[in-house]
Parts: sequence; structure tokens; C-alpha cells
Amino acid sequence: MEGTAFSIEEATFDASLLPEGSRTPGTVAFHRAVTDYFQKSYASMGGQLSVVFAAGRIEVAWEPTAPEPAGPGAPAMASIGPLLQQRRFDEARPLLETQLQLQPEHPEALYNLGVLASEEGRLEEARLLLRRAVIANAGDAHAQANAQVALGLAALRQEDRSEARQALEAAIELEPRNAFALRSLGSLLVIAGALAAGIERFRQALAVALDDLVTTFNLAQALLELDPGEHRDEADRLLLRVIEAQPYGELANKAKDLRGSIASRDLRAEQPEGVRQDAVSYCLQALQLFEGMDQQRFMAVLSEVAAMGQGGLQINEPGTSRNLKTLPGS
Repeated sequence: MEGTAFSIEEATFDASLLPEGSRTPGTVAFHRAVTDYFQKSYASMGGQLSVVFAAGRIEVAWEPTAPEPAGPGAPAMASIGPLLQQRRFDEARPLLETQLQLQPEHPEALYNLGVLASEEGRLEEARLLLRRAVIANAGDAHAQANAQVALGLAALRQEDRSEARQALEAAIELEPRNAFALRSLGSLLVIAGALAAGIERFRQALAVALDDLVTTFNLAQALLELDPGEHRDEADRLLLRVIEAQPYGELANKAKDLRGSIASRDLRAEQPEGVRQDAVSYCLQALQLFEGMDQQRFMAVLSEVAAMGQGGLQINEPGTSRNLKTLPGS
């Protein structure tokens, strides 16, 4: 990694990065706070740092302890990337802010600071940074599309559906096969009540990323919301695909619950008259019988019922009856 040196006018330094009471250029408190800021920014990089104040300017120089292969930069983005990947955001943030001090329209710094702000709930700041990132990445369609997606999600978190939709559509125009942008726009359209349009976006996303289980689930859910009768079979196949690919976890549980709602609807359709009062009566009688049993007899009946159920029992068979040996007269 190469060393770096740069100079900033005290008056142009972003004083909001400093503690209150130390934001006046030229003062001892300002110099101390700026020095502390840069020392923290470069702490994770090791090496030797020099911060000098002269003629109203801040002179910063940093040298590594040993030469390492890396591209030039102040600080180099190559050193910040691993911190972001390891989610060491507290270490990455000051380095990104320093990069932005040196290059106010640095595309990667704008994008990453915008994403961090969005994740931390500072949505207005995030949207300002990401709008700048969209412009700064104008020469790179992929990077610009990513910035548009991040902007869309930040806007959606702030319930600004108009900018969210505009940003996501712009991302898809730049990268028509951006599966995440397609899925995000599909979710936005479903939230807005445009179910058919949202379903179309989910289908486009699955055409690009067939194994995306979140999109698979979202499509099934939207289909059932649009018309549970017409789309019942397709939705059930999609949900089964999710469960088979990922049997456990939150997404699997949601898929199982949704399949359960399909089964409940099927049952209601087969019994259009609603609740069968004879079945309710039988259940109440069974509960009354169990209430008067001692523990030993109760366990014997329960075991026989369990053994009978192992072979599978059909529902809605009013003409079929079964007797329990442990419960004479049943």
C-alpha cells in the first residue's frame, strides 16, 4: 500500500464531523479535534500519520509501516472494501468520510456512505448521498444501477413510493436482468395494490434467478392475493419449491403457513355449507368423555387413536365410522 498526502483548507473541512465546541477553524480545540478525527480514521491501517496546521490549511500525510501492493488513494478504497465486507462499519465510515473530503463526488464513497446511512435509519441523509452517487456513477451502468436500487430502497423505507418506483425502474432500464431490482419493484407494486404488474416483475426476476426463494415466495403470495382460485395450483407448487429447498427457517415457516391457508380454503370449498354441526357435537362429546377419565385410561385411548391415524384418515366422510376398542360404545 502506498503512502498518501493531501491538504485541505481549514475553512472547508466538514465541521459537522467534529464535536460541538471544537468547530471553529483556527482554534486550538479545532486543531485537536481534527487531529483526533484523522488518527481514528487511519487507526485500522497502522503506519505513521502526520497532521500539521499551517497558513489556514490542514496538511495530512500517512505512510505505511511496510510496503504493500495496492493502488493509489487517500485513503485507498482497496483498504476500505474488506472492512465493509466484514461489517466493520465503525472503522470504514471515517475512512469513507475522509475519501469524500478529498473527492466530494467519489462514486464508491458516496454509494457506501449512502448504504450505511440507509441501514442505520438516517434515510434523508442516505437519499441525498445516493442521489449524488447515481450522478457520480454515470459512466458505469452496473454501479449506477446499484446506486439506483439503494436509492429506491431508502425511499421505500421512508414511504416515498414515487421516488422508490422511479429509482427502481431506472435501475432496470440500466440493467434489465438485475434480479434484485426486479424483485424490489415487484414488491413495491404489490404494496401499491398493482398486483398484476408486481407479479410480472416477480416472473421477470425468476427468469433471471430461478433459485431465488424470496422471489418465489413473493410470487406465490401475490398470485393468491390476486385470485386464489385461478392461481391455486401454481402458488402451491411455488411454495412447495421453497419448502423443499429450505425446510427450516423463517421463510419456510411462512411458506408452510401459506400452504395451510390453501388447504383451509380447499376444505371450505368442499364443505360449502360451512361448519358441520354434527362434527362439532362429536368433538364436544369426546371432550366430555375425556374429562371424566383417569390418566391410565386416557393414555390407552390416545394411543389407539394415534395408531389408527398413522395410516391416514380422510376428512369429510360422513358415511364412515370407526370404533375404539379402548372406548366401548364409541
